[in-house]
Amino acid sequence: MRFSRTTQRWVAGFTMVVFSLLCVLSAPAKAAMVDTATAIKTAADDQLRQKVAAFFDRRDVQKQLAVWGVDPQEAKARVQTLTDDEVRVLADKIDRMPAGGDGLGFLIGLLIIGFIVLVILDLMGVTDVFTFIKKKR
Repeated sequence: MRFSRTTQRWVAGFTMVVFSLLCVLSAPAKAAMVDTATAIKTAADDQLRQKVAAFFDRRDVQKQLAVWGVDPQEAKARVQTLTDDEVRVLADKIDRMPAGGDGLGFLIGLLIIGFIVLVILDLMGVTDVFTFIKKKR
């Protein structure tokens, strides 16, 4: 099939217009050096963002969010929209939170220390709390 001269010119003109528009509309690629501090900061920010997201994946956190009337999936989605500074502050607060326990271990430790102090005072003759301790007279 042979094209006429006008059809060839029309196809060539259309092709030139399309390629000209592509050249004008496409942005030139720019490359730049990334210094080590920026690369480390970016990696650290990504790691903190993952840490906060993992915190929101915990069952106890999701249960507490549900008690407060907050959808856990919505909370995780909002974490992704936080700025790097906000994520840093939130991760710092997570790190400073007290770790588990209801104080029972502390109470038992306090009772043991109190018992030891009373035994020592009883042995020295300062108090007379325990009858099973033989005192030197």
